[in-house]
Amino acid sequence: MRRIACLALLGLAACADLVPPRSSESYYEYRQVSGLDTLSFKWLPSQLPVKIWVADDSPLLPHVVTAIDRWERAFLFGEFRATLVPDSNTADVIVRNTPPVSLLTVSVLSAFAPQCTGETTFELAQGGDALQLPWRIFVWPASNPNANGIETCYAITVTHELGHALGIINPNHTGAQVGDVMYRDPVFNGISERDRATVERLYHGPTTLRPLARTPNPSAR
Repeated sequence: MRRIACLALLGLAACADLVPPRSSESYYEYRQVSGLDTLSFKWLPSQLPVKIWVADDSPLLPHVVTAIDRWERAFLFGEFRATLVPDSNTADVIVRNTPPVSLLTVSVLSAFAPQCTGETTFELAQGGDALQLPWRIFVWPASNPNANGIETCYAITVTHELGHALGIINPNHTGAQVGDVMYRDPVFNGISERDRATVERLYHGPTTLRPLARTPNPSAR
Protein backbone atom coordinates (compact mmCIF):
# COMPACT_ATOMS: atom_id res chain seq x y z
CA MET A 1 0.00 0.00 0.00
CA ARG A 2 2.91 2.34 0.83
CA ARG A 3 4.42 1.77 -2.60
CA ILE A 4 1.11 2.34 -4.43
CA ALA A 5 0.46 5.58 -2.58
CA CYS A 6 3.97 6.79 -3.24
CA LEU A 7 3.75 6.04 -6.95
CA ALA A 8 0.37 7.69 -7.28
CA LEU A 9 1.40 10.90 -5.56
CA LEU A 10 4.99 11.41 -6.58
CA GLY A 11 5.99 9.08 -9.39
CA LEU A 12 8.59 6.34 -9.37
CA ALA A 13 11.76 8.45 -9.21
CA ALA A 14 10.51 10.81 -6.53
CA CYS A 15 9.22 7.93 -4.41
CA ALA A 16 12.59 6.16 -4.61
CA ASP A 17 14.35 9.31 -3.41
CA LEU A 18 12.31 9.19 -0.20
CA VAL A 19 13.84 5.89 0.85
CA PRO A 20 16.20 6.73 3.73
CA PRO A 21 19.79 5.50 3.31
CA ARG A 22 20.72 2.58 5.52
CA SER A 23 23.46 2.70 8.11
CA SER A 24 26.94 3.16 6.68
CA GLU A 25 27.89 -0.06 8.47
CA SER A 26 25.40 -2.10 6.44
CA TYR A 27 26.92 -1.68 2.98
CA TYR A 28 30.30 -2.23 1.36
CA GLU A 29 32.36 -0.43 -1.27
CA TYR A 30 30.87 -0.62 -4.76
CA ARG A 31 33.04 1.91 -6.62
CA GLN A 32 36.37 1.38 -8.31
CA VAL A 33 38.78 3.85 -6.74
CA SER A 34 42.26 4.37 -8.20
CA GLY A 35 44.20 7.38 -6.96
CA LEU A 36 42.07 10.44 -7.64
CA ASP A 37 39.85 8.58 -10.10
CA THR A 38 36.59 7.10 -8.91
CA LEU A 39 34.55 4.96 -11.29
CA SER A 40 30.92 4.23 -10.54
CA PHE A 41 28.08 2.97 -12.71
CA LYS A 42 24.35 2.30 -12.58
CA TRP A 43 21.62 1.68 -15.12
CA LEU A 44 19.32 4.65 -15.59
CA PRO A 45 15.51 4.28 -15.82
CA SER A 46 15.63 5.09 -19.55
CA GLN A 47 17.94 2.08 -20.10
CA LEU A 48 15.61 -0.47 -18.51
CA PRO A 49 15.02 -3.28 -18.95
CA VAL A 50 18.66 -4.24 -19.33
CA LYS A 51 18.97 -6.70 -22.22
CA ILE A 52 20.85 -9.90 -21.37
CA TRP A 53 21.89 -12.64 -23.76
CA VAL A 54 22.82 -16.21 -22.87
CA ALA A 55 22.72 -19.16 -25.27
CA ASP A 56 19.54 -21.24 -25.21
CA ASP A 57 21.57 -24.42 -24.65
CA SER A 58 23.88 -22.93 -22.02
CA PRO A 59 23.90 -24.61 -18.60
CA LEU A 60 23.97 -21.07 -17.22
CA LEU A 61 20.54 -20.14 -18.60
CA PRO A 62 18.45 -21.13 -15.53
CA HIS A 63 20.98 -19.46 -13.26
CA VAL A 64 20.84 -16.23 -15.25
CA VAL A 65 17.05 -16.28 -14.86
CA THR A 66 17.46 -16.81 -11.12
CA ALA A 67 20.09 -14.06 -10.84
CA ILE A 68 17.86 -11.56 -12.63
CA ASP A 69 14.98 -12.36 -10.30
CA ARG A 70 17.18 -12.08 -7.22
CA TRP A 71 18.58 -8.67 -8.12
CA GLU A 72 15.24 -7.30 -9.25
CA ARG A 73 13.76 -8.29 -5.90
CA ALA A 74 16.61 -6.52 -4.10
CA PHE A 75 15.08 -3.17 -5.09
CA LEU A 76 11.92 -1.69 -3.64
CA PHE A 77 10.83 0.42 -6.59
CA GLY A 78 12.02 -1.34 -9.77
CA GLU A 79 15.31 0.56 -10.04
CA PHE A 80 16.68 -2.46 -11.91
CA ARG A 81 14.88 -4.65 -14.40
CA ALA A 82 16.29 -7.03 -17.00
CA THR A 83 15.06 -9.26 -19.79
CA LEU A 84 16.58 -12.03 -21.90
CA VAL A 85 17.03 -11.30 -25.61
CA PRO A 86 17.57 -13.82 -28.45
CA ASP A 87 20.32 -11.89 -30.26
CA SER A 88 23.67 -11.13 -28.63
CA ASN A 89 24.11 -8.18 -30.99
CA THR A 90 21.33 -6.33 -29.19
CA ALA A 91 22.42 -7.26 -25.67
CA ASP A 92 23.69 -4.92 -22.97
CA VAL A 93 25.13 -7.92 -21.09
CA ILE A 94 26.49 -11.10 -22.70
CA VAL A 95 26.86 -14.26 -20.57
CA ARG A 96 29.01 -17.20 -21.69
CA ASN A 97 29.89 -20.58 -20.22
CA THR A 98 33.56 -20.24 -21.30
CA PRO A 99 36.72 -18.54 -20.09
CA PRO A 100 37.32 -15.11 -21.67
CA VAL A 101 39.19 -15.24 -24.96
CA SER A 102 40.99 -11.95 -24.34
CA LEU A 103 41.60 -9.68 -21.37
CA LEU A 104 41.91 -6.50 -23.46
CA THR A 105 39.61 -4.61 -21.11
CA VAL A 106 40.02 -1.89 -18.57
CA SER A 107 38.70 -3.93 -15.66
CA VAL A 108 38.36 -7.61 -14.84
CA LEU A 109 36.22 -8.55 -11.84
CA SER A 110 36.66 -12.15 -10.71
CA ALA A 111 35.17 -14.75 -8.37
CA PHE A 112 36.60 -18.16 -7.53
CA ALA A 113 35.20 -21.38 -6.12
CA PRO A 114 36.38 -25.02 -6.18
CA GLN A 115 33.88 -26.02 -8.87
CA CYS A 116 33.72 -22.94 -11.12
CA THR A 117 35.20 -19.54 -11.89
CA GLY A 118 33.59 -16.28 -12.93
CA GLU A 119 34.83 -13.08 -14.53
CA THR A 120 33.04 -9.93 -15.60
CA THR A 121 34.75 -7.47 -17.90
CA PHE A 122 33.96 -3.93 -18.86
CA GLU A 123 35.68 -1.43 -21.11
CA LEU A 124 35.91 2.33 -20.87
CA ALA A 125 35.33 4.43 -23.96
CA GLN A 126 37.83 7.04 -25.06
CA GLY A 127 37.93 9.82 -22.50
CA GLY A 128 37.18 7.51 -19.59
CA ASP A 129 33.76 8.94 -18.76
CA ALA A 130 31.70 6.28 -20.54
CA LEU A 131 31.36 2.53 -20.29
CA GLN A 132 31.35 0.77 -23.64
CA LEU A 133 28.53 -1.77 -23.80
CA PRO A 134 28.19 -4.69 -23.62
CA TRP A 135 29.25 -6.01 -20.25
CA ARG A 136 30.67 -9.51 -20.67
CA ILE A 137 30.17 -12.21 -18.04
CA PHE A 138 32.08 -15.50 -18.16
CA VAL A 139 31.35 -18.42 -15.83
CA TRP A 140 32.97 -21.78 -16.52
CA PRO A 141 33.81 -25.05 -14.71
CA ALA A 142 37.13 -25.10 -12.88
CA SER A 143 37.80 -28.64 -14.16
CA ASN A 144 34.92 -31.11 -14.48
CA PRO A 145 31.63 -29.67 -15.85
CA ASN A 146 29.81 -32.49 -14.05
CA ALA A 147 31.55 -32.04 -10.69
CA ASN A 148 29.49 -32.36 -7.53
CA GLY A 149 28.16 -28.95 -6.57
CA ILE A 150 28.64 -27.39 -10.01
CA GLU A 151 25.01 -26.24 -10.25
CA THR A 152 25.19 -24.49 -6.87
CA CYS A 153 28.49 -22.93 -7.90
CA TYR A 154 26.90 -21.67 -11.10
CA ALA A 155 23.93 -20.24 -9.19
CA ILE A 156 26.15 -18.35 -6.75
CA THR A 157 28.70 -17.20 -9.31
CA VAL A 158 26.21 -16.00 -11.93
CA THR A 159 24.40 -13.96 -9.26
CA HIS A 160 27.76 -12.54 -8.15
CA GLU A 161 28.85 -11.64 -11.67
CA LEU A 162 25.51 -10.03 -12.53
CA GLY A 163 26.01 -7.91 -9.41
CA HIS A 164 29.12 -6.52 -11.07
CA ALA A 165 27.11 -5.65 -14.18
CA LEU A 166 24.66 -3.76 -11.97
CA GLY A 167 27.53 -1.53 -10.93
CA ILE A 168 29.29 -3.19 -7.96
CA ILE A 169 32.68 -2.77 -9.58
CA ASN A 170 35.16 -2.55 -6.70
CA PRO A 171 37.89 -4.93 -7.94
CA ASN A 172 38.91 -6.03 -4.45
CA HIS A 173 35.34 -6.57 -3.22
CA THR A 174 36.30 -4.25 -0.38
CA GLY A 175 34.14 -4.64 2.68
CA ALA A 176 32.06 -7.55 1.36
CA GLN A 177 31.82 -10.37 3.88
CA VAL A 178 31.44 -14.13 3.59
CA GLY A 179 27.68 -13.78 4.11
CA ASP A 180 27.34 -11.55 1.01
CA VAL A 181 27.02 -12.87 -2.53
CA MET A 182 29.51 -10.17 -3.60
CA TYR A 183 32.25 -11.60 -1.39
CA ARG A 184 35.35 -12.30 -3.50
CA ASP A 185 35.05 -16.07 -3.00
CA PRO A 186 31.27 -16.24 -2.76
CA VAL A 187 29.54 -19.06 -0.92
CA PHE A 188 26.20 -17.42 -0.10
CA ASN A 189 23.50 -18.57 -2.51
CA GLY A 190 21.21 -15.55 -2.51
CA ILE A 191 21.17 -11.79 -1.86
CA SER A 192 22.11 -10.62 1.64
CA GLU A 193 20.82 -7.55 3.46
CA ARG A 194 24.23 -5.96 2.92
CA ASP A 195 24.00 -6.70 -0.81
CA ARG A 196 20.60 -4.99 -0.82
CA ALA A 197 21.89 -2.01 1.15
CA THR A 198 24.83 -1.63 -1.24
CA VAL A 199 22.81 -1.58 -4.47
CA GLU A 200 20.24 0.69 -2.80
CA ARG A 201 22.98 3.18 -1.95
CA LEU A 202 24.50 2.83 -5.42
CA TYR A 203 21.21 3.43 -7.24
CA HIS A 204 20.28 6.40 -5.06
CA GLY A 205 23.59 8.21 -5.49
CA PRO A 206 25.59 9.90 -8.26
CA THR A 207 27.73 7.91 -10.70
CA THR A 208 30.61 8.85 -12.99
CA LEU A 209 30.14 6.53 -15.97
CA ARG A 210 27.44 6.64 -18.63
CA PRO A 211 26.80 3.61 -20.84
CA LEU A 212 27.80 4.05 -24.47
CA ALA A 213 25.53 2.22 -26.92
CA ARG A 214 27.32 -0.52 -28.81
CA THR A 215 27.69 -0.85 -32.56
CA PRO A 216 26.11 -4.10 -33.77
CA ASN A 217 28.75 -6.67 -34.75
CA PRO A 218 27.62 -9.79 -36.66
CA SER A 219 30.61 -11.73 -35.29
CA ALA A 220 29.87 -10.87 -31.64
CA ARG A 221 27.60 -13.83 -31.12
